[in-house]
Amino acid sequence: MKLLIGVSLLVCVYVAGWYQLHGQFISPWFKKYEYLLLFLSIPSTYVSIRAIKIISDHFNGQVWPNRILTFGVGLIMFTILSYCHFNEKLGLKTLTLIGLALLIVTLQIVWK
Repeated sequence: MKLLIGVSLLVCVYVAGWYQLHGQFISPWFKKYEYLLLFLSIPSTYVSIRAIKIISDHFNGQVWPNRILTFGVGLIMFTILSYCHFNEKLGLKTLTLIGLALLIVTLQIVWK
């Protein structure tokens, strides 16, 4: 259950971060309110800290699994959001890399 909560929080953080960085290419609103986006990074950072603590607790205090999970979640969320907003197609190379990332994340979760 801890792992699911931690990963869910990471998904929220990555979605918020993606919009903070790439929203400028979607809507003029993001350009107009850059400073608001800057202040929104404070709660986002706090949620990141909590998510990493929860995931670390799940893995008995180990920090290396956090890196693998954050990499995988970030890659997956970036792919989904870039496809939805910019219609960036997934070529064979990108799909292969995403498949490898999913394999790495799966191994990290299953192999203890």
